[in-house]
Amino acid sequence: MTEFKQVINEAQEWPMNKLVNYIINNYHEGCVMYVDAMRREADMLKNLDGTVDMQHVVTLLSESFNDLSNHFQKEESILFPYICKLQTTIDSGSEPQAFHCGSVQYPIRVMMTEHSGELERYDRILGIMNQQLEPFASSGPCIMLTNKLTAFVAWLGEHIKLEDEILFPRAIAAEGITTIE
Repeated sequence: MTEFKQVINEAQEWPMNKLVNYIINNYHEGCVMYVDAMRREADMLKNLDGTVDMQHVVTLLSESFNDLSNHFQKEESILFPYICKLQTTIDSGSEPQAFHCGSVQYPIRVMMTEHSGELERYDRILGIMNQQLEPFASSGPCIMLTNKLTAFVAWLGEHIKLEDEILFPRAIAAEGITTIE
């Protein structure tokens, strides 16, 4: 966590395009593959004695895989290029051109809603994992999957914090807007 606190402090000073690249390289790349690996693991465990609602965990992880894939695609192909263009505009001293949908705040609002939904989904997954019965609950596979999920949620939270608390407010401010409508 100390390392992330240092990144948060440094990221406050980074140009937006550097922050975008950091997010893509450290959070987007590999994220959906990790979710898919956890889904496959949960799928292999779902029929063991003592499992409770593991098929629902598999379903939620499958939905997460699809939703995160779509989310990253929207960020990387639409939102992030515009944010990088805003940074280039700032660096050149020019006036930013309007985003194709009026303002960057509109897709940001969608991304932030999706972030909240993803965190809520993982709260549900961890809640199900905490309801497992013996002998599965104390088994190595259950403990390992729960630990992976817990670590993933912390990592996802870091990713979301970088976007929601640093990148997105700066992008909105770069357009000359002080708050999200």
